[in-house]
Amino acid sequence: MEEYIQILLEQVRFYQAHKVIEDELRAHMEDQIEANMAAGMDREAAEKAAVADMGDPVEAGVSMDRVHRPRIAWNVVIIAVLVGIVSSVIHELVAIDAGHLDQSTSVLGSHVFYIKVLIGFAAMITVYLIDYTFIAKNAKVITLLIMAMLPLSYLGYSVNGVHTFLRLGPIVILTSAYLLFYVPLYGAIVYKYRGGGGLAFIGALLWMFVPAILVFKRIRLLTALVMIMAMAVQLTIAVAKGWFKVPKKLTICSLWASITVVPLGIVAFLFHNGLLAGYQMSRISAIWDLDNDAAYVTRTVRSFGNVNLVGNTGKDVLGSLPSPNGDFLLTYLANRYGALFVAAVVAAVAAVIITGCIATAKCKNQLGFVMGVGCMDVLLVNMLANVLENMAVIPYTGSFMPFFSAGSSNLFLSYTFLGIILSIYKYKDAYPQHVDIGIRGRTKLGNIEIMKN
Repeated sequence: MEEYIQILLEQVRFYQAHKVIEDELRAHMEDQIEANMAAGMDREAAEKAAVADMGDPVEAGVSMDRVHRPRIAWNVVIIAVLVGIVSSVIHELVAIDAGHLDQSTSVLGSHVFYIKVLIGFAAMITVYLIDYTFIAKNAKVITLLIMAMLPLSYLGYSVNGVHTFLRLGPIVILTSAYLLFYVPLYGAIVYKYRGGGGLAFIGALLWMFVPAILVFKRIRLLTALVMIMAMAVQLTIAVAKGWFKVPKKLTICSLWASITVVPLGIVAFLFHNGLLAGYQMSRISAIWDLDNDAAYVTRTVRSFGNVNLVGNTGKDVLGSLPSPNGDFLLTYLANRYGALFVAAVVAAVAAVIITGCIATAKCKNQLGFVMGVGCMDVLLVNMLANVLENMAVIPYTGSFMPFFSAGSSNLFLSYTFLGIILSIYKYKDAYPQHVDIGIRGRTKLGNIEIMKN
């Protein structure tokens, strides 16, 4: 039997699939051996008969090689390339328009946006080439390194106490984008607690809340909210799939109550008693009080609200709003080209996210599924927040439109997350439902558990 398995595996070029194939073969052959022995054969004869029933190992191995091979989610790649081309063209038009109006300084980065897209493509391809389980195995170490580097943001730029940029020598990175890389890592951390009970679930909660609280206090509220929402979805999936030995419905309901009702109550209490910082009090008041000084951006956005279905309104958005090629790109496009054009841009981003979700859903490995969902959730929440921000439904939050906003860090984040999706899809036929990434100190999963579908 061992010789047969070895010969068969030599025909399969995709090394990562060997463990899956070997487990499948061994389980099937052991079942056949037991059946043969039950029919009256001794162990040696039963094993020879089972091996003979499997057929020629070379022919079977060639067949397995066709099935178990690296996959490429071409639909994700194609739509990413198309969106990259379209966004580059849009920013070139923005740069030209700004030049004619002598507003080039208000759209910095648009004239070189295509270079940022190419860097994004390079990041996407690089991450695709990395086995996502390698990232998962080292998730806690990577997370601790991310948090250890956070104090470097104090050497960057700060606005109203918010440490906006992380400085690494000559490289300046948007801190909020840098921290959002934690979300897929969180999926892997939760997976390491799989099989535990209430204490394991509390551990997963701590890995969610502690980083989010640090981000809320020192970086940006929106970033903390995006992290919490994405990680809560990941943890909900984990509970629903039985990763924890806890009551599913009660745990899920309690989880969402803890990240919605409780935080809102705490913020309401702090606001009512004047216990927040002055700028935080002003920003919260600006949600309903447009006469508040902190609401000047929202008032300005609303002044650009009456747009044509198609065509230019003639309004000067470039000289009136902060980051008209980033945070408020949709407002600029609506006034320059019309509402239908903006709808097409939002639909393109939604299409990328939906395509990424579909690719993730085709992966039977639960670790990859949860990591992929986290990536797409981050992009989805930012997309929705940016749309609402440009409609002046919510105040200025510093959101971004994935793949279209001008910021280098957010663009890099968007394409890197697509790279993770491609890596997950690449191994969809290689990894079973569960893989060993050092779960709670165990070094091996039993065959039955690994092969469970």
